[in-house]
Amino acid sequence: MTGGRRPRRPISAQDRLWLELDEPANPMLITAVLWTASEVDPDRLERVVADRLIGRYPVFTRRPVREGGAWYWEDDLKFSLDRHLTVSELPAPGTREVLQDLVAARRGRLLDPEHPLWTMELFRGYGSGSAVVLCSHHAMADGIRLVQVLFGLFDAVEGDEKPARVGGVGPRVTDFSRAPSRAAAKVVKALNGFGERLEGPIARATLGWPLLGLTTAAGLTGAVAEVMTGALPSGPATVVKWLTAQGFTARNTVDGVLGLLAPATSGALWSGDPGPEKTAAWGDAVPLDLLADVGRATGTSVNDVCVALIMAAFDRYDQESTSGGGKAEMNWLIPVSRSDFDGSLPPELGNDFALVLAGFPLRQRNFRERLDDVHRRVSGIRESLEPILTFGVQWLAGRAPEVISEPLTRFFAAKAVGVLTNVPGPRRPGELAGARVEGVVGWAPCSGKQAVTVCVFSYAGSVRFGFGTDRSLIPDPGLLVAALEDAVTDAAALTNR
Repeated sequence: MTGGRRPRRPISAQDRLWLELDEPANPMLITAVLWTASEVDPDRLERVVADRLIGRYPVFTRRPVREGGAWYWEDDLKFSLDRHLTVSELPAPGTREVLQDLVAARRGRLLDPEHPLWTMELFRGYGSGSAVVLCSHHAMADGIRLVQVLFGLFDAVEGDEKPARVGGVGPRVTDFSRAPSRAAAKVVKALNGFGERLEGPIARATLGWPLLGLTTAAGLTGAVAEVMTGALPSGPATVVKWLTAQGFTARNTVDGVLGLLAPATSGALWSGDPGPEKTAAWGDAVPLDLLADVGRATGTSVNDVCVALIMAAFDRYDQESTSGGGKAEMNWLIPVSRSDFDGSLPPELGNDFALVLAGFPLRQRNFRERLDDVHRRVSGIRESLEPILTFGVQWLAGRAPEVISEPLTRFFAAKAVGVLTNVPGPRRPGELAGARVEGVVGWAPCSGKQAVTVCVFSYAGSVRFGFGTDRSLIPDPGLLVAALEDAVTDAAALTNR
């Protein structure tokens, strides 16, 4: 450090985008809550956090600063763990409803930008155990990485752990295993690296679009070269099948792009200006084996079943609301991680994901019809390049000046009622500072005028569904929880249980 300046590093384009989207109506907070069977020892928790959080990830001791058009992570020379990790008693009677109200208040809170953008609160007296609420700004890391950080604080109770892969909507078709595609991938990586080094709003604005075009062209060139150098399989029947598959990929990708470019639409029930007050609610755990049985019995996936259950809950909420019927379809933004859940995390964390726009109908005659439709739509997303294209849009928005990036981001945010996340966790229970963790839920933030964020969180052989809403637009998420539990009964009827 020279000249009295604190140690700092530039904030990447993907990360600073979330700083610029922060606003009182929708803070860019990723919020997680867990609860334990017995009381967590505060001193032991402090040692765990100091060793596995502060000691491993420098961003937890840095604050964001802005100079001109540039953002930096700067060491907080006044950092104190006591400021970020607090201990208190949960208000009586220490029930789930009390904890939900507390989490709701945290979801609507802006963090102090003079210090690192995170808090961890230990609440004693949640039943016979404790509850821990972790709030982290999206600029620090994406949700998948922050969940990995959270689970890194756990100790395994028994056996080796591997995450339960409940969700994810990544593309299945891109193959960079052969020479032309590998060369194209290197070009794409080089162009992205050059874009990361662009400094100043003028450079980012003038070169952002050409770089995005070059990146896309490089990828397409690699695909064409792969065909020209023998990617087509031998045999007439196999060739027809291969060409048909590529046609479906192209069609699904075009459909996705058209959806992204279409004008934003909203429904009567979910639309409006969000306010500062938020909600948080979750229900009892649903056995993962039950959801897997439904998937096997219907030829669908666990992810499909979870989405169908959520849509069934909103269908009933919409029909029972006094505000009248909403639209026949709900659009969601679904985060897609670009790296493996169980891969090693970079010390600087950061964001490495894309957002996919997915629309699902509200009105269906029965659960089987709903599930089949969800399966068809999710398969279309999987068999497309839409996640790659939306990542390019995020890449561009992060590099453009605010006069461009903010309207661009809000344009895409306005196409969805909110965010739907699907998080895989360990199949076996873990311990936090010696206390067995009974359950976990967590939410991504909403942006713009979005009204709801929903999480599907698997842990220890169970799945929990959490609803976080804007109180002025969807005031009672408990009705959604009850409707989803009824939908689980309908889903179970499709199995031999």
